[in-house]
Amino acid sequence: MRIGIDAQTILNPKIGDVAGLGHYTYHLIDSLLSVDQKNEFVLFFNYKARKEDIEKFRKKNVTIRRFPFSYYKKFLPLAYSETLATAFFLRDRLDVLFVPGGRVPITYKKKIVVTGHNLALKKFPELFSKKENLKSRIKPAAFKRANMVIASTQAGKKDLENDFGVENKRIEVVHNAFDEKFFQIASLNEIQKVKDRYKIQGEYILFMNTIKPLNNLPKLIEAFSKLRLLLKGKKPNSNYKLVLAGKNGWLSDEIHQIAKDFGLKNEIIFPGYIEQEDLNALYSGADIFTSMPIYEEFGSTVLEAMACGVPVVCSNVPALAEITGGAVQLVDPYDVDGIKCSILKILDDDVLRGEMKAKGLEQAKKFHWTKTAEETLKILEGLAG
Repeated sequence: MRIGIDAQTILNPKIGDVAGLGHYTYHLIDSLLSVDQKNEFVLFFNYKARKEDIEKFRKKNVTIRRFPFSYYKKFLPLAYSETLATAFFLRDRLDVLFVPGGRVPITYKKKIVVTGHNLALKKFPELFSKKENLKSRIKPAAFKRANMVIASTQAGKKDLENDFGVENKRIEVVHNAFDEKFFQIASLNEIQKVKDRYKIQGEYILFMNTIKPLNNLPKLIEAFSKLRLLLKGKKPNSNYKLVLAGKNGWLSDEIHQIAKDFGLKNEIIFPGYIEQEDLNALYSGADIFTSMPIYEEFGSTVLEAMACGVPVVCSNVPALAEITGGAVQLVDPYDVDGIKCSILKILDDDVLRGEMKAKGLEQAKKFHWTKTAEETLKILEGLAG
């Protein structure tokens, strides 16, 4: 069987493309090639992808192709772009084409599997830029065209049905995973080196994701401002910082300004994008990890923190409630006092903190890229017949 995979979201896995869709595509392809040596794979990469990033996928049962043009170039007429893409896919006589995200050519009439990513754009368009909203228009067409759609959670499956009109029988749920390196808890020396690198002094509460409206950071900042007032009375010797780690996204300047408006310029740290080799130590050094998105499809950063043995307070949105399995403190992302009290409860209770660490670690062990790859492969083989 010949399985084609659109790998154009992978450009440079070592630097910036390990986040979001690129992260998913990279790890899933890597695991698929590890678990399956019998089928043939044709990987389609962006024409800008670096040779060294592509060569790591080369195996006996793998054919590597580069798109001779950018499928997403805005100056290419739609019809021309569609025709070229279809011809490029057709020449390899694929039994099934797997598109982890993005665009499916309407003129390609053979079997297709896509994944349901970036579903939040449909529910909360006001939380995204005009450019992102324009990109989202290709999603309904891809879901409509696909023979099967993969959702990362049961919550995502419901959204695909209710918001995009995808029939239940065309949706399969396959949980995402995360890098198992996060089970390797960093040493105190490693933690201190990373804290020094990112100018973090003392104890801290950690957030890790893109700085953008969807992640609801104004509510988290407000909750932290109230928390600090309480901690001054309860723990006068403490000096907790809130570390909002991640690259700047849409309207990030406004979020930085909100921290200043609350008088927390020195108490809230924006270290920016965190290098991959520093992630374990940054997670491991946190007293609490928190994530309060208004919407989430899966939530790998929450699982990464749990694997590092960090207690988690997170939004009670359906996807996070599903993957965390009762091992975290769930709270309404709009409830500032609820966020504050949940964090304080953990800081005040050593027994609870220990229980949460143990439960979180056990829950995180349920998610593996190997399992994700095996379940995805079953769908691809089933469709190809």
